[in-house]
Amino acid sequence: MGEPNRARYNNNMQLTLSAGSPLTPRRSGRRRGAMAVVASALLACACQKQEAKPAHVVVRNPDYLVVRPIKREADAEHTVRVELPYSGAGYGFASSVALLDLNSVELGAVTFAGGRTSIAGEATIWLPLTPEGSRLLAGWSGQHAGDYLGIFLKGRLVAAPQIKTAVGGGIPLRVTSKREGDVVLEELRNGGATQ
Repeated sequence: MGEPNRARYNNNMQLTLSAGSPLTPRRSGRRRGAMAVVASALLACACQKQEAKPAHVVVRNPDYLVVRPIKREADAEHTVRVELPYSGAGYGFASSVALLDLNSVELGAVTFAGGRTSIAGEATIWLPLTPEGSRLLAGWSGQHAGDYLGIFLKGRLVAAPQIKTAVGGGIPLRVTSKREGDVVLEELRNGGATQ
């Protein structure tokens, strides 16, 4: 057949790779069907790995959800006194300028964290951020360890996690129940417009 690394095609042969040997011609009978099955499986896996792009949701009320930095002590920028939402946490001073608002959230991708479906107990909604929102949050949080991230929903402070390290990508929003979470999700998917 000539040199070992050369292969010829004819009507009954196809080029295949065999382990530990150079390319060699082989008979194509059952292998053609097996190759079709493998190709189909690889195509199916490749399609499954692609994530669907979130649906675009028009922001109707950007102030529905606002994120403001909170410090323990007041200064020229942090002037709005707020009660921190967890028992015994005391109070702090929120910035008069918002760090993020609803325009910073990928509203089409908002969902319960972990696919929460039970009705009893607290639930957490995952708010994925836009690339710009994620960049802003990561930049701020990287320079403000020890400060609080105030999450205001419909003008009310609902969460204030303390920053330990730089964060980005999204924000977890705790709600008191799945029922409340369903209402918040519906309003978020409606661009922040309440019913």
